[in-house]
Amino acid sequence: MNIVGIGIDAVNVERFGKTAEKRGKEFLSKIFTAQELDYAGNKRGYYMHMAGKFAAKEAVKKALPNGSVIGLNWFNIEILNSEDGKPYVVLHGEAKKLMKKFNLSQIFVSISHTKDIAASNALVVKDCT
Repeated sequence: MNIVGIGIDAVNVERFGKTAEKRGKEFLSKIFTAQELDYAGNKRGYYMHMAGKFAAKEAVKKALPNGSVIGLNWFNIEILNSEDGKPYVVLHGEAKKLMKKFNLSQIFVSISHTKDIAASNALVVKDCT
């Protein structure tokens, strides 16, 4: 397995929450899929969780070859969670095409947050076989 890219991003939770409140639900629906919004909908610290997903999308974008250059749509990178809460990445559209173009095999993502900061890193790998 070869590492192709690493990305990291951090988001100020308070600033993210204030922006979301100021711009309303339309702001969040331009960035997140319904499934992403549903996951955080019942959780305490809603904006903390959404800021974490936002940071993860940015980290994935940075880790993908040409991801930052081509300006991926927010919906091209979806951050979902397994039943045990572990985040994982589902790609759509242009991001999915990048995976095929560069013969990439997997993206690992991790999210961490406090009440103040949400941070994420992403690792893109390629099989050597």
